[in-house]
Amino acid sequence: MRVDTDNDRIEISVAIAASQDRVWRLLTESDQIRIWWGSHVTLDARLGGALREVWSEGGREVVTSGTVTQFEPPRLLAMSWADHDWPGETEVSFNLDRTPAGTLLRLVHSGWNVHPAEKKSALVEAHAQGWIGHIERLARSATEGRHQE
Repeated sequence: MRVDTDNDRIEISVAIAASQDRVWRLLTESDQIRIWWGSHVTLDARLGGALREVWSEGGREVVTSGTVTQFEPPRLLAMSWADHDWPGETEVSFNLDRTPAGTLLRLVHSGWNVHPAEKKSALVEAHAQGWIGHIERLARSATEGRHQE
């Protein structure tokens, strides 16, 4: 896994020993999303579809929401992304490329400049760590499920 962050962008790339179709299903099908992301996330995986993630932080409920802005099966899923108390939206994209060994997944989470400078670096770091955990679970789920191909 390769992780790069800067002031306005998180980029995570990982080679997964599973087919592009398998990884795409994990990204877009409700029963598969629950496996690696959790049952607290709903995604209507279609252009204009809604994302909703409800989670807790320090005793308060946080709602993350977004809208699918690009949907090109089985290679690109992009959506807006914001917590309910953010000043604006960021953008998350999942890009899938076939490789001889399986699939290269590249997640990009950008647009952090909507946040005040004093909060931005902590948000980027927290989201980078969160995405690393989610992508590790997704990759593990994809390879554990190879027999489902």
